Amino acid sequence: AFFIVLFGVLCYFANRFDYFPGDLSISSWLQGIDFAGVKPIMRFAPYAVGLAVLVSLRLWLPSRRREVIFIALSALAAGAAGWLLKLMVGRPRPDAELVQLLVGTHGLSFPSGHVACATVIGGFIFYLAPKLVKTPAARWLLRALLVVIILAIGASRIYLGAHWFSDVVGGLFLGGLLLYPSIVLYNKCAAKRGTKNAGAA
Repeated sequence: AFFIVLFGVLCYFANRFDYFPGDLSISSWLQGIDFAGVKPIMRFAPYAVGLAVLVSLRLWLPSRRREVIFIALSALAAGAAGWLLKLMVGRPRPDAELVQLLVGTHGLSFPSGHVACATVIGGFIFYLAPKLVKTPAARWLLRALLVVIILAIGASRIYLGAHWFSDVVGGLFLGGLLLYPSIVLYNKCAAKRGTKNAGAA
């Protein structure tokens, strides 16, 4: 309940202000990073989760169909919720007079839909890691990679001028708030299926 209230407060102020204190400084700092390859990396980062999902489908669909379906439905829910919240909050995208716009953007800004979907997908796979990989080292590596991907996507959206830092935080909140009930529902379905299989045996 605390996080729901906190997210509600964040939405309220995002509706009132086009950007928060610190947003512009963070955007300027990130866009000031300049080394060979940084722009291609930042452009590719938003597609990293999509690539991870495709790999997941290829590797796990035959034996983990339920997990893949839950991940896909959770991502769709995050996309739909993000779209509705953008309409409700109505915050405009960063302005070209304030930051560099390195990609074409349209629509509204808060929360970041890319980050919300990445949080749901990456968070669900993070939770499922013990079922997907057996060795502790591989499990740790998978989870660390997922965290890096989510953070990289958030950073890329700011770097490209598509979002403010507070939009990214909103995406993390939204993704986390949707991830929790998704995992609860998944566990209930898994327990129900286990009980049914035990009864059949």
